[in-house]
Amino acid sequence: MALEHDIASLVEASEALTSTVDNKIQSIDSTVSSKMTEVNSFVAHQKAIVDSALDDLSVIGDGNPGTRSLNIAKLYAGGNGGVSNVHFKLPFNVNEHSEMFHLTVTGYAYGESKVVDATFVGYCYATDKNVRNIECIGSHAPTLYRGSDGYAYCRLSFENIYHLTLTVDTMRVGNGRLLKKGDVEVIVSAQDDASLPEAEQA
Repeated sequence: MALEHDIASLVEASEALTSTVDNKIQSIDSTVSSKMTEVNSFVAHQKAIVDSALDDLSVIGDGNPGTRSLNIAKLYAGGNGGVSNVHFKLPFNVNEHSEMFHLTVTGYAYGESKVVDATFVGYCYATDKNVRNIECIGSHAPTLYRGSDGYAYCRLSFENIYHLTLTVDTMRVGNGRLLKKGDVEVIVSAQDDASLPEAEQA
């Protein structure tokens, strides 16, 4: 009987120990999970501070007309050569926006041994659903057009985009907004109108 009692006591003690260990593991898991949430929140907050500081560094001015925003978009074509167009899709749609804009594209067309330097100005005007009062000057046949999707596009044409490097700067003008990183989409395409599927090109 004494042996059976000892075995029962041992089993009971083992179960109690197992329960204690399980509870400790759950407590540790909960603490680790809580700390991970705190760490992730802290990292996200610090990243937001750094991103904001970097955005501030790319803006020259007080936000009013005449303020510049640098390197809002860029392109490096790498070793992909050949004839192509580079389109810059602006965040202005003639069906809903009435805003003026000023864009400067600079860079190095290594495959052509040429400087890239072009400026685009215009007014996306919802009243007559068009882009008006436009001028495009500089290298690589700068062109400004309204896409089939209603958005304003700028275009540069290259004989060889091999190791082409470009950066896009902007200035706030008139009633327009100050464009920032992510506002302008860069599209490399042989098409003249980047808003149309290739099959629909004339």
